[in-house]
Formats: sequence, C-alpha cells, structure tokens
Amino acid sequence: MNVVEISNRFPTEVDAVAHFERVRWGKRPKCAYCKGTKLGARYQDLRHKCLGCGRSTFVTVGTPLQGTRLPLRTWLYAFGIVADAKKGLSALQLHRNLGVSYPTAWAMYHKIRDLMAMEQADMDPLNDVVEMDETFVGGKPRKPNLVRMTAGQRVAMNQRVKDAKADGFDLRPLRGNPARVATNVKRGRGTKKVPVVGIVQRDGTVVAQVMRSLTAKNLRAMVERHVATEDALLITDNYSGYSRLDRIIDHIKIDHARAYSYKGVNTNTIESFWALMKRGIVGQYHQVSPKHLPRYVCEFAFKYNNRHHDDMFETLVENAIRPTS
Repeated sequence: MNVVEISNRFPTEVDAVAHFERVRWGKRPKCAYCKGTKLGARYQDLRHKCLGCGRSTFVTVGTPLQGTRLPLRTWLYAFGIVADAKKGLSALQLHRNLGVSYPTAWAMYHKIRDLMAMEQADMDPLNDVVEMDETFVGGKPRKPNLVRMTAGQRVAMNQRVKDAKADGFDLRPLRGNPARVATNVKRGRGTKKVPVVGIVQRDGTVVAQVMRSLTAKNLRAMVERHVATEDALLITDNYSGYSRLDRIIDHIKIDHARAYSYKGVNTNTIESFWALMKRGIVGQYHQVSPKHLPRYVCEFAFKYNNRHHDDMFETLVENAIRPTS
C-alpha cells in the first residue's frame, strides 16, 4: 500500500486506531486486559474505559507497539514506506518522509525489522530442491593504491601539487580518510567479516541468519530447523562444512573451481538473494554493525519472501498488533 492509499484510507488518527482494533479483535473492540467487550466511549487520547474491569485500555497494550508515543497513523505510513523500498532505505530518508527526529526514525525502523523477523519464525519447512550457501558482510576492500605513472607524469603531478599548495590549497586527507589502502587484503572466510548463511527453496522462500561460528554443527542445526529433510534435495558448494549434511538429507555439491552449474545443479538462487542483500547494504546503509546485522538480514529475507505478494503492509500491521504473551 503506497502513501497515497494510506492517506485516503486513514485520514484521521481515529481511523488508524479503528483499523488496528479490527485487525486484532475483529468487528468489536475488546479490553486488552480482561477481553471484555463492554467498553465506554473513547477518551480524548483515543483510549477506552473497560466497564468490566474498570481499567483504561488501548489496542497496543500487550503488543510490540505497547508504550509507543507516536500516532498509529505515523506507524502506518512507516509500514508503507519501508515495505515499498525493495532494497531498503536509510533512517535519514525515513526521518525526512515522516517528519520525526532521526533517533525516532532509527528506532522505528529497527522495530519494523523486528516485526519482519516474526515471519521467519512462523515459516513452514522448506522442501523440494533447496540451496544453501554462506556469504560474508563487512565491506569490500578498495583496490590497492598502485601508482602507475611514467617519470614524466610523476614530475608533472608533483609540480601541480606544489603549485596548488603555493596557492593556499590544503591537500592533506581529512581525518578518518587517510586514502591509504593495504595491499593483499583477504576476502571472505578467514577475515573479520561476519558470516551469513542462507537456505532457499527454488521459486520459494528463503531463511537467512547471522552465524558467528561457521561450523558443521551449526550448519546442520540450521538445516534440521528449517528444511523438511525427508522431502528435500540440498545443493551446496564444495565448502567442507557442508560435507556431513548428506547424513541427514539428500545432498549434492557443486565444485565452483570446476563449474558453477551442471545440469541444474547450482546455487544460483541463493546467490541472487545475496546480490540483492549486498546491494541494499552497500547502496543504502553503506555500513552495518555486527550488532544489528541480524535485523537487516531479516528485512531482506522478509521482502524476498513477499516479492510475489502485495501484502507486506498488512503483514506488518498484523505482527505489530500480535499479543506478545
């Protein structure tokens, strides 16, 4: 649902509150404490007084949105904006779109990612042909700073720099940007980058999670948790951590040193998901801390799983109003 549709459908805060009430309880609102249906008229703050238990009740009580000071209409706009951004958007952009402070937009976006993570916990096990792979998040190293100049070019460049300094220009690098790059930088496994493991069903859904310790034990536990091992064929690359998975599931490995695909045996689907995720991280967020990386991974998995459905907005509303106990 785009912002124009949200504006037309929920012109006032009362309309937004009523929508959350319908999603949570149906046609008739209830008390969030005693579940009674005898409620008084709305107060000015849109709360009800329960005529059964006598408590003041609101639709967000006992839900992930309990305690929010933002209008529920603002949350609806945030759901629509975030759901419509296929590769994510920055908290600064959300701050500009909603007219809230940057810290508020940042906290809202993380709350929305938590709502997205609920879907992965409720997914049915993957079956049929599934692909499994790992990737590493932490930024790509810049190309080595190799100076390839002729003697004449070097002399000319030195003279240009000297003239610029004589004219009062300061060419020293800014703090935190030394413009020096280490050569022979390692990539992937064996670095300080954070590993992320994903399993995808072809033409289906994906599950992905940050795995701090990339061990055979942890990989097996992930397969047993998310894959119907009796009804699935697992395809992986030749990484040794996958070697023991053939004890619990039909398993084929493709050696990428020899071929990336052979008669349908490939990991192209999960590689495509990694491409979307990394483009979003590099293009929108630029840098993601290991602390919050699981939330970002859940966001991209949620959007990938709902790519054929236009119900992300309503799913977020349902998860936001789901009782937490």
